[in-house]
Amino acid sequence: METPQFISEETPPKKNQTPLIIAVIAIILCCFCLVIVGYYGYNTIRSTQTEIQPLEEATPEYQSDPVEDFEDGVPDVDADMGDAPTGGLGNDILRNDTWQYIGFVAIGMGCDEPVGADSTIEVLQEPSGGVWLEKWTVACASGDSYPFEVEFIVDDTGATFNITALP
Repeated sequence: METPQFISEETPPKKNQTPLIIAVIAIILCCFCLVIVGYYGYNTIRSTQTEIQPLEEATPEYQSDPVEDFEDGVPDVDADMGDAPTGGLGNDILRNDTWQYIGFVAIGMGCDEPVGADSTIEVLQEPSGGVWLEKWTVACASGDSYPFEVEFIVDDTGATFNITALP
C-alpha cells in the first residue's frame, strides 16, 4: 500500500504588520496636531499687537527761520510760534497748545510771523457746562491781524478746542 504523500506547500509565515500600521497612523496624527497647533499659534502671534517703543528720546534743537518756516504754501510743523498771548480762561498749557494751532492757521492764511505778545484774547461766552468761547486776534510781524473764534470744551478726559476763522 502506498502511503499517502502530503504535499505541503510552504507558505511563508505572515509578518505581523499591526505595529507598522499603528506607527504610520501615529505619525499622521502627530503631523495633523502640529499643523493645528501651528495654525492657532500663528494666529495668536499675528493678532497680538505690540507697541513699538523708541530706543531713545531725543528732542531736536530748532531755531526758527521765518523764510524756512513757510515754504511752498505749507507751514513747517517744527516752527516756533513763540510765547502764547496772555488772557483767556484756560491754563498755561491749554493756552500754549491753542496758540500753536492758531499760529499755524494764521500762517496758512498769510500771516508772516505770529507775535504772541501783540496778540489778544477776549472771552466771548463765560463757561457753561464746561464750554466757553474766546476771540483770539493773532497779530503778525507785518502788522496784519487775523481774528479767530475758539470754542473750548472741558470734560473728564481734559480739554479740546475748535478754531473758526472770523471774517
